Amino acid sequence: MKQLVIKDIRLLRFINLFILCGGLFFGYVGVSIDHVYKSKLVYGFAMFIMVYVVSMFSTQYDVKGKADMMLNSFPVDRYDIVKSKYISMGLYILFITGIVFLSSNISKIIFSTTTVGNPATIWDVLFILGLSLIFFSIYLPFHYYNVGKAQAFNQIFYIILILLPNIISRFGRKFENAEIFQNIINMHWKTLILLFAGVGIIMYLISLQISKGIYKGKEF
Repeated sequence: MKQLVIKDIRLLRFINLFILCGGLFFGYVGVSIDHVYKSKLVYGFAMFIMVYVVSMFSTQYDVKGKADMMLNSFPVDRYDIVKSKYISMGLYILFITGIVFLSSNISKIIFSTTTVGNPATIWDVLFILGLSLIFFSIYLPFHYYNVGKAQAFNQIFYIILILLPNIISRFGRKFENAEIFQNIINMHWKTLILLFAGVGIIMYLISLQISKGIYKGKEF
């Protein structure tokens, strides 16, 4: 199974470079913004965009390389194929969030005289971790059920990601001043983030079992 994980990472070698450069860049950009919520938005959006890019290109490489047919022509346990994909996606989530977190905090130290914003915190990382796990919990069963449906899911999500910044820029100020936003800020949000991350982990593990069942009964 280790070789299957390495295979996924090697296939995305150019994306790995994009993640490294993007993570370093957005970590610095976020800490350069003198607005705590805007900087957190930059960190969160950048992390999740890169997670989405990984899912998109992973599916494309699997389709182009006919990965399912190739892997099933070898004496490889189907459960290991599914588990390796879940492990590799989990590693990418940790890698992406870790790069942005380290970049913002190191940038704050190195450029302390010019950076005025707040670096990413462990709570930002945990929130995106939970969100990414929930995303993959829904996406990966589609991937194993029907690649075409997974690509359609990606396209719909792509449209949402494109529209989201415009929606935030248009209504962000109104939402920030809204009573419901102030109530959220005054809540024990650290506890909520921990619960959110926990839900993401549970959903990811359940999704793994669903994908195993789907892939076991699939014919090639």
